[in-house]
Amino acid sequence: MIPLSRRLQIFIDSEASDKPQRVHSLPTPRCGGIGIFLSFALIALFFIQNDLPLFMGILIGGLVVFASGVIEDLRGTLSPKLRLALQCLGAIIFISVSGSYLQYLGFGISLPFWIAIPFSVFAIVGIINAINIIDGFNGLAGGISCIAFVCLSILLPSSSFLAPIIYALIGGVLGFLFFNFPKGKIFLGDGGAYFLGFVLATLLIYTTQTPLEETQKISPWFGIALLIYPFWEVIFSIYRRKIVRHLSPMQPDNLHIHTLIHKRRLRSNPKTSLFVCCFALPFMLSATFFATNTMFLFLQSCFFVVLYLCLYRSLIAFAIKIRS
Repeated sequence: MIPLSRRLQIFIDSEASDKPQRVHSLPTPRCGGIGIFLSFALIALFFIQNDLPLFMGILIGGLVVFASGVIEDLRGTLSPKLRLALQCLGAIIFISVSGSYLQYLGFGISLPFWIAIPFSVFAIVGIINAINIIDGFNGLAGGISCIAFVCLSILLPSSSFLAPIIYALIGGVLGFLFFNFPKGKIFLGDGGAYFLGFVLATLLIYTTQTPLEETQKISPWFGIALLIYPFWEVIFSIYRRKIVRHLSPMQPDNLHIHTLIHKRRLRSNPKTSLFVCCFALPFMLSATFFATNTMFLFLQSCFFVVLYLCLYRSLIAFAIKIRS
């Protein structure tokens, strides 16, 4: 994909880009997600025999979400509202085809159907954009996604019908990371980030809402605790843009915690990714080993939020001190 993209001059992230979240200087192919999508699609189409509605829901819905990102990578002409609409469409397709949605939230809370469906769409779209938000440095979004898939594989034995899909995704992401980290020869692009977020969200909905014979009941809070870093990043970004800065929540900026760590502390693209992945890793592993304990997952998520806010505050205070 790298030589093809360079030869045809497509999917190239131009050095003339004025995106505020841009941290690299060289024009780079943004087509890394294509290989990941193809690895998933091939496994889903040719090797899956059990629970076909689940995988067709992920495949068809994921294709819509992936296409919205690919068009943006290729042409850069999709408005944020249109991309959001396509993401919602992909989520609705998954729910309609698979029959999986968020209903039980833990602590004895169950949503009625008419609330559960829009809430599930909101959750899927949120995770899609959460993975895209952290896709700012070499290996960051891919690394967090790969760790999440590995954690899912730990919970589900190799005999599970989900195993081939999860192993294919791990292999696809590792293949991408080989070229993306540390040199950044290729990027996920919006298509790749959207698709990874979509697959993570849909697999987590299925595993937390559907009793699996080979595992204990996984807590609905497992998905939040596992992806607490990108989940909180998108929540905090909405708060920062809408409440603090009075901007549109869809307006990109360069005030994410990974960007601040890079600008004000490490000043190294790969080191920033390693730091953030190491920061999130203990929480992701802990969530996996306590996946059935709702109270523990809730308290751990709260602890991460406090730790995140303390780190964010220290980075802002450091910048103020330097300026003064």
